[in-house]
Amino acid sequence: MDHNDAIQLQAAVKYVLGELSQVQRDEYEEHYFDCAECAVDIKALATFADTAREVLRQEKANQLAKEALPARGRWLHWFQPVVTVPAFAALLLIIAYQNTVTIPQAREGASSGAQILFNSHALRGVNTAGEEGRTLAIRPDEAFFLNFDFVPTRSFDNYIAQLEAPDGRVLLRSRIAGGNANQEAHLPIAAGMLHPGKYVLAFYGDTGGSGKIGRQNDAGRLPFAVEFRP
Repeated sequence: MDHNDAIQLQAAVKYVLGELSQVQRDEYEEHYFDCAECAVDIKALATFADTAREVLRQEKANQLAKEALPARGRWLHWFQPVVTVPAFAALLLIIAYQNTVTIPQAREGASSGAQILFNSHALRGVNTAGEEGRTLAIRPDEAFFLNFDFVPTRSFDNYIAQLEAPDGRVLLRSRIAGGNANQEAHLPIAAGMLHPGKYVLAFYGDTGGSGKIGRQNDAGRLPFAVEFRP
């Protein structure tokens, strides 16, 4: 998938909403690992989606509280729009994408995406041999991009990046094309995914494109720690 295909498909929106097929998702993940513009788009939409969900939850709580009170002005109820929460969230997301990404890019060119400022944290100076790590200071509700230099210790046609929690749980998996080796990569981290503790971003060779993890295909590890800041 190239950048024009991603834009026409509105892949960033569909990726955040989980509406891409598995094939499209894999192709888009391979693309955005090497595309700073799409990486910014995903982070913008993920942040907006988190905020929209919180607003909608609060609105629902307020509505339930109102319904518990004696009804007043019932004749106005027909005027209230009836939209399901998921559909409304999707609509907000598409509108946000068109106004913060698509339209500005059309007006200002591809460089406009870089002008949208969002948090990111880098694992610079951490080598894939796993010899050292660094500590990321994040807010508890922070969504961000984990930026790192993808320098695998072994050569494969494709790789799988796996974010592993302190207890060994797999929090996130993503595919990286072999052609993206020795380049900067960006991994979107959803708000609330990480908590204080030690983590490992591990890389494995994806032999035959099966998606199965084999320790014998270990291609490097990036250890890091997380701490919360106010």
